Amino acid sequence: MPHQEHLPQAGRQLAHRSRLPGSAAWLAALTGALLLFLLAAPAAFAQAGAEAPALRVEAVRGNGWNDTAPPAEGWTPVTLPDSWAARWPGFDGVVWYRLTWDQPAQVHEAGLLLHYLNMAGEVSLNGTPISRDDSLVEPLTRAWNTPRYWLLAPPLLRPGTNTLLVRVSGLFAYQAGLGPVSLGTPAAMQADFERERLIRRDLQVLGLAVSAAASAFFAALWLLRRRETAYGWFALMSVLWLLFGYNQIATSPWPFASNHGWQALNVSLLLVFGVSYVVFALRFCGRRMPRLEGAALLLAMAGVLDLWLAPGADLIAHRAVWTLVGGLTVMAVNGTAIVHALRHRDSPMRPLAPFMAVSALTDAHDLLVFMQIIDSNTYYTTMSSYILLLGMGLTLAAQFVKSLERIENFNTELIEEVNAAKAELAATLAQQHALELTHARIGERVNLVSDLHDGLGGMLVGSIAKLERTPGDLGAPELLAMLKHLRDDLRLIIDATGRDDGARALGELLAPMRYRSTQLLEANGIDCRWSVSNIETLELPASQSLDLMRFLQEALTNVLKHSASRRVDVSVARAGAELRLSVRDDGRGFAVESIEKAAGAGLRSLHARARRLGAQLQLQSRPGETQVLLRMPLAAQA
Repeated sequence: MPHQEHLPQAGRQLAHRSRLPGSAAWLAALTGALLLFLLAAPAAFAQAGAEAPALRVEAVRGNGWNDTAPPAEGWTPVTLPDSWAARWPGFDGVVWYRLTWDQPAQVHEAGLLLHYLNMAGEVSLNGTPISRDDSLVEPLTRAWNTPRYWLLAPPLLRPGTNTLLVRVSGLFAYQAGLGPVSLGTPAAMQADFERERLIRRDLQVLGLAVSAAASAFFAALWLLRRRETAYGWFALMSVLWLLFGYNQIATSPWPFASNHGWQALNVSLLLVFGVSYVVFALRFCGRRMPRLEGAALLLAMAGVLDLWLAPGADLIAHRAVWTLVGGLTVMAVNGTAIVHALRHRDSPMRPLAPFMAVSALTDAHDLLVFMQIIDSNTYYTTMSSYILLLGMGLTLAAQFVKSLERIENFNTELIEEVNAAKAELAATLAQQHALELTHARIGERVNLVSDLHDGLGGMLVGSIAKLERTPGDLGAPELLAMLKHLRDDLRLIIDATGRDDGARALGELLAPMRYRSTQLLEANGIDCRWSVSNIETLELPASQSLDLMRFLQEALTNVLKHSASRRVDVSVARAGAELRLSVRDDGRGFAVESIEKAAGAGLRSLHARARRLGAQLQLQSRPGETQVLLRMPLAAQA
């Protein structure tokens, strides 16, 4: 038979774990019922169309491929549909069929339907040719799946006996013979012809088109999601099925010189399809079975090599064996998948089980036709691809809906979590702000306490100690001077921190301190010279201004206490985005490294204030020259 290698396309599933609605099973059942109706329809329609007059059918074997007329003797009565393999085993060539009927005297138009002939043929009515295929010798025209309809006008018919002569060229291995022939009213025969063409040609073409679309679609999915290997295997299956199913509509064995080569190719495609189906089913379930996959591949390779290396005389038997192997392989995978779906509720095969069951029925039917247990020439596996593709479409739709639901739920949860995180962050920021505010207040208090301790506190302690040592030696002017010093130090703190906006021009703060320190240094024999530039409009926060004043005060105090110098130069200058404060004396100097390791309270105070100011402190000293340099970056608005 020309396309006995058609196998069910069961198992075309998507590589997703999804559940189909319960209505999917009903949909599969209805589709299966439709296919069962199509299975039974041809015989019923043939009987309905086989109206009187009755046809008498005879057959005779021709003498050669190039016969132009039938033998005069040897005619044998036969019943249609007829396959001559049982009557004439091993015969390849031409068989003539003669159909006769009695036409009433009053001749009317009649419709003549020839369901199929296998493989190529020529038809004449009452000696007038009405149809002829292109090639009646190998490579034979593959016209086995083409229904033919003629409207017989009165000039072709004649009262009394009419003879329809059909010359069939065929190969016994492919169910060579003649299908049903119906004679009746034009309307009835036209309807039967449309029905036959729908089943034998139109639905087959549609099935191949669907397979082509499926292969392109799933190949694109696989290219986009390479880790979903089931997509790739399904795309390969669809391509193989497209090539394999083309046998349904092919009218020539091209590029082969005979139909044997064409059939060897078809069976090879079937075997490779079986291997890809096995691997796809495993990947769909998320499993790998290297031994089983390897065995299936070796079996397919052995079959392909055997088909192409077998002698021509043995090819027919080999082709039949390997066709059964391929078909049974697919049936085994299909059945195993259905059983797995029934036994495991979470099986990924479960959504497709109803559709696979319908496909399994068409597979069983076509294998029975192949083994000639069912007397038919119609195959349904190509059309069954619609069912499985419908199942896969529903599976994909269900997966898509499920994914959308997950995304929507995720968005809702994400919004809730974001809102909760925002509320928590706002609370945390409020707590942090309150904590920072508290820390700032504590820091300001600590700084104020430190300033009071370093300045006013130290002077108070010194004054008290002096009074205790010489209570009677201090006169009113000396006591007044001590009180003025205390007042000046207190004024420094008030001047630096007393304004509401917390900022004051640095020059205003520096002027009183410059006056007091100059008097103190010169009273002790130290010439104090000042250089102030570009700070007239420079305003700093109160804390920075106070730290700068204290830094300068501490540096000058160190000069007074430790340097034994005769001159000190003080420079306060703004250079670009930097404030530079320098105190240079001509005293005895000191070793910077050693003094840094054993730093006293004064040096520690300088370092601490430099850190608070975010400034860089540089100490340079040698005999005759010591410099304390503070470099503080200024904010852009300063």
